[in-house]
Amino acid sequence: MLCSGSDDKTVKLWDVKKKKFTMTFAGHTNWVRSAQFSIDSRMIASGSDDKTVRLWDVQYEASIHSFSDHTGMVSNVNYHPDGTCLASGGSDKKIKIFDCRSRRLLQHYDAHDKEVNSVNFHPNGSYLVSSSNDGSIKVWDLRMGHILFTIFGHEGPTTTACFSPAGDYILSGGKDANICIWASNLSPMPTENLNGTREPKIPTEVFVTDKERIHKLPDKKLK
Repeated sequence: MLCSGSDDKTVKLWDVKKKKFTMTFAGHTNWVRSAQFSIDSRMIASGSDDKTVRLWDVQYEASIHSFSDHTGMVSNVNYHPDGTCLASGGSDKKIKIFDCRSRRLLQHYDAHDKEVNSVNFHPNGSYLVSSSNDGSIKVWDLRMGHILFTIFGHEGPTTTACFSPAGDYILSGGKDANICIWASNLSPMPTENLNGTREPKIPTEVFVTDKERIHKLPDKKLK
């Protein structure tokens, strides 16, 4: 199955094997910028220009909750690897973490200086990577509730960033037409408990798709 969002204010569900449309979820009042299935595919989360994040029940074809914590357009939503939580980012420069079970706001980050374009969880669920029109990539320690490090490498807005399946790399793309691959130095599995103080090394290696610009970023560009 495939879900999609559109400027017609709806989320649509598609049967890929049968190559046909199956259902529509209506409830947003403005452009739907992002839509994603939960891990078990029973739910869909969507983010919209109407400043809300909605949860949809696929079986009952209905909206079951709407989060209204953002003060700007919601550009991206993404589920936690265990399916219990949801992250969102938007034009208000904020990142929100919601509990899908209790349907309440768990964490709030004043994340970037400009619009947040993407939010993606690390495979172990303990970290989050975000990208922004401010040109930065930020990695957040969700257990400790603070930023871990910031990466600058793209010239102009960074449009997307995500972890590799094992979590050992960060992939990013920007309006500079480059795709970068960064060594994250983050363990695939948590190495400390919530009260631990040990932090992973700050990544310094980057590979750029433009062969003329393959280089290692100087440490001073990282915060």
